[in-house]
Amino acid sequence: MTVRTVLRFVTHRIKRHPESEATASAHCLHGGCDWEARPNTDVNKVDDQCMEHTGRLRDHTTFARRFEDVALVERLEGSA
Repeated sequence: MTVRTVLRFVTHRIKRHPESEATASAHCLHGGCDWEARPNTDVNKVDDQCMEHTGRLRDHTTFARRFEDVALVERLEGSA
């Protein structure tokens, strides 16, 4: 008995969903600190919040920044 397999390759792309905005946020990594920057669509405003936090607490200099958006995967025209 012969088994045949047919493979199809479909081309896709991923992009930000047109009805969403990317947001940035951050939190302080200094041990025991629970400070977080308010999420914002302007990364520079999040960075400013981090620098203000360091300005108040000199040794709080390391932050984890997060960037988040809603993604949409689309099949490209002409794909099988």
